[in-house]
Amino acid sequence: MPHEGDIFAKAPFDIREGLKHGGFAAVMGICGAAASIVLCLCTGFAYDIFQTHPWLVWGLPLFGIASLGLYKLLHLPLNMTTHDVMDRMRADEEVSPTLAPGILAGTCLTLLGGGSVGREAAALQMGASLGSLIGRAFHLKAFLRKRKAASMNGYAAAVGMAATFSALFFTPIGAAVFVVELARFTKNIREHFISILGACFIAYFAAKLFGIGDVIPSLALPEASWHLVGQCIVIGVAAALIGSLTTLGTDGLHRLSRRISKNCFVWVGLGGMLFACLVFFLGWTPLTGSGGALLNEALQGQYRPWDFAIKALLTIICLGLWFKGGEIMPSFCIGGLLGASCSIMTGGDPSIGAAFGAMAFFASFCGCPFGAFFMGCEIFGWGAAPWIALSVAIAYLTARSAGIYGAGLNDTVKHAWKRIRGSRGQLS
Repeated sequence: MPHEGDIFAKAPFDIREGLKHGGFAAVMGICGAAASIVLCLCTGFAYDIFQTHPWLVWGLPLFGIASLGLYKLLHLPLNMTTHDVMDRMRADEEVSPTLAPGILAGTCLTLLGGGSVGREAAALQMGASLGSLIGRAFHLKAFLRKRKAASMNGYAAAVGMAATFSALFFTPIGAAVFVVELARFTKNIREHFISILGACFIAYFAAKLFGIGDVIPSLALPEASWHLVGQCIVIGVAAALIGSLTTLGTDGLHRLSRRISKNCFVWVGLGGMLFACLVFFLGWTPLTGSGGALLNEALQGQYRPWDFAIKALLTIICLGLWFKGGEIMPSFCIGGLLGASCSIMTGGDPSIGAAFGAMAFFASFCGCPFGAFFMGCEIFGWGAAPWIALSVAIAYLTARSAGIYGAGLNDTVKHAWKRIRGSRGQLS
């Protein structure tokens, strides 16, 4: 009769290591929820000050310079974006522990001047930073014995990202899928999806106790009809077009600014002055900030037809000229306003258009259709799944292949297929 220890030793997975992963997921769930709450309180306070004193828009250049100065003090790259953090995660590299306070303060400073940035991508960066830091204490190894030598840096960052994002949006499944998709289904992260999902649910329940986060209201859905199918198709195509243009505009400003001068201090100064002039002289103050309030208004059928274009322009200026902050809530806002505006063409309900537009634009802009689908279902209800799936699929498949975070899922599939064909050719 085999000894019990021999049975566990021959198992394909390490029980002890699995328990460590469970403990790490639990700790990151609590820490992710705490980070999300702190982020919401701080950024909300900063933007409330701006709304009370809108003249602070003229201070945006100085606030941008101050945030870069803080990055320099913390020994962080001045031009670090969420895309760069994703690249570190995909390359299985550690994320600096000083990024968490840096992006928190930088996002607050941008919103204090009314900058068109969100806090969701800041949550991803804070989560990655905390995950890398806390992961060191657990000395994590792969759960599967055959992968024992694999580095866990990217995985630790992914757990932190997903947990913090889940607590912010109250979307545990969507957050887990979104981060794994952002990692482009890296093997080490994909194999540990269960612990990532566990951290997301723990963060979700912990944040729910306080009710502090980005709450997007659900909607009563209309009955299925061919007219609704047509509305989804129009919204999907429009989201693909505007999402691709927004991505190209942001990336174009990044490349142009680097080519002319790599001094980010100059660009946030110039970008801040351009932003302030547009907002002050054209009366665009209501379109500043992350756009969460605008999205909620669009979901109630309140919108102006061309606000999506203005919001996209303001967001491109801030993101493209190196201001600190996130792109996810602005993308929801742009997509929601765009989807509502499509009702002029389709004759559909603008509230429904705003909901489907937000998810479709997010899919094309970020290049993450699965994350957009699951987040949309958790936010607007699972009864909307067929319509969200249709809008998201059309938006993603007709948009450019690369989103704001780099190559999309279709490019990943193409590279995987080429490797498979190459290995088959060598075998033959």
